[in-house]
Amino acid sequence: TKTRSAKGSLLWVLDHTRTHFGRRLLRRWVGQPLTDSESVSQRLDAVQEILESNSVTLNPVRSLLSHLPDLDRGIGSIYHRKSSTQEFYIICSSLARLSLELEALLPAIQSQVRSSLLTGLLLDTPNLLAPAQNFLKMLNEKAAKSGNKTELFSDLAAFPVLKERKEQIQDVIDEIHNHRQEIRLTLKVPTFDYTTVSGQEFLIEVKNSLSSSVPPEWVKVSSTKAVSRYHTPFLVERYRKLLQLREQLLLDCQSEWIHFLDQFGEHYHLMKRAISHLATLDCLFSLAEVAKQGDYCRPEVSKHRRQIVIRDGRHPAIDLLMGENNQYVPNVTELQGDGKRAMIITGPNMGGKSSYIRQVALICLMAQMGSYVPASQAQLGILDGIYVRMGASDNIFQRRSTFMEELSEASEIVSRATERSLVILDELGRGTSTHDGIAIAHATLEHFIRDVKALTLFVTHYPPLCELEHVYPEHVSNYHMAFLLNEPDIAADADEYSNTLPWIQVTPEFITFLYQLTEGAAGRSYGLNVARLADIPDPILHTAAGKARELESAVNARRYGSSRDVRAAPDGCTLVRSVLFFPSNFTC
Repeated sequence: TKTRSAKGSLLWVLDHTRTHFGRRLLRRWVGQPLTDSESVSQRLDAVQEILESNSVTLNPVRSLLSHLPDLDRGIGSIYHRKSSTQEFYIICSSLARLSLELEALLPAIQSQVRSSLLTGLLLDTPNLLAPAQNFLKMLNEKAAKSGNKTELFSDLAAFPVLKERKEQIQDVIDEIHNHRQEIRLTLKVPTFDYTTVSGQEFLIEVKNSLSSSVPPEWVKVSSTKAVSRYHTPFLVERYRKLLQLREQLLLDCQSEWIHFLDQFGEHYHLMKRAISHLATLDCLFSLAEVAKQGDYCRPEVSKHRRQIVIRDGRHPAIDLLMGENNQYVPNVTELQGDGKRAMIITGPNMGGKSSYIRQVALICLMAQMGSYVPASQAQLGILDGIYVRMGASDNIFQRRSTFMEELSEASEIVSRATERSLVILDELGRGTSTHDGIAIAHATLEHFIRDVKALTLFVTHYPPLCELEHVYPEHVSNYHMAFLLNEPDIAADADEYSNTLPWIQVTPEFITFLYQLTEGAAGRSYGLNVARLADIPDPILHTAAGKARELESAVNARRYGSSRDVRAAPDGCTLVRSVLFFPSNFTC
């Protein structure tokens, strides 16, 4: 986005940076998490020290990062010779100030800071920034801020060309000033001095009443009703020379300015490295602030284990959006590469399935970028990738339907995922017929369980997929998002529909979402509850409810070989699955 990030994104949660270059680095951290456990541990150590340290050292360091210009882009502009004098002065003075103030903190840093990452960044930065002080000393502050390059450099000893040109200009000016004595004698005015009008310098102003005393060789430059202004032949020649020298001085100043920028550019890579250190510090301070505000925990990250074990995990964005009400329901995740490595998640629509799998992915990503995570405990292995297939949208420009887009993304994941990957598939196969969708989803999920052996979260509304738990009992677990089912009062509906479908419940159930991950598969998805929440008219809901029960009864009849919606129980009794009105001769 143009500013920080879209509200609700992970970057929006994590971004408490104070600098432009720190913000850009944090964005890269989110987009490119670490895959080296040692580097992750160093960042976590740094965040932990910022959180726990009572040192008077680290707080001043973060204060230094406030109100800084965009140093990264500034030195880039200098390196490419595009910087103005104003921009250069702002950037150079900021770098010099940082160098001096960080240098003053060095003794405290060496004695109080334990984190190797923080120590390395803080001790290295002042030396890298030191050259900026020398460049700043060469500048005239007032001229730099006004953009006056002719007076820009305070000491011309390092600029012999400019020194010589200014001496030539001064010599001509001295000659012009000495020429006043001759003019005074000619005009017989002992106090005469030159006049400047509308940028025209060294004018000899004579009252029109005294014009007879003006020699004929003088050149009239301008006049009014009261006075006339002249240049002597000497002034004409010297003034022309002066203008030429001044124009040449401007060219020389521009040339020397470019050379000056080139000299600063020789330190570009050192400055770039120092600014990178400052950006890293800014990101670490930001992560520490987020961890403190959100009551996050430090994750245990290991490169030797293939696991995702999260206790009381929360979605970082939703948790923040809900504020201090503590309404978010935390959940547990346990995936082991050599054990239960696949979770099949079912449950009612809007029950929290997608939020849960996003939560797991975000926690893993946060851990590998060196951040604390929203959980009470987290033990994570290093992932080589997080592959997610969610949502439904077509791609008109490439002539790809929604289902084609869905399968293309799934194919990409199949080709890239490894046993060290986290694979998240949300309702794969829903874009086609039920039988084809189940077949594709079943085959894809089995491939990840059996062949790829990736840690897998699979959300589905297809009950047959839950049977994979029995096929691979060591590696697959069924879960659902818990809910309360409130049976409706059907008395009013019974009279209306008893003449046509007396055995069918015609009013949709009302669902209360608990958002709690629970073992076992959910029997139904309760889509009609979402229809009610979407304000679908009641007549349509009643018709849909009746049709749903009719279809379910037909399926049960085919499945169990019984009539309508009655199936045989193992003990010989008859169980009613979806029947509220049934024949009077029914017995159990």
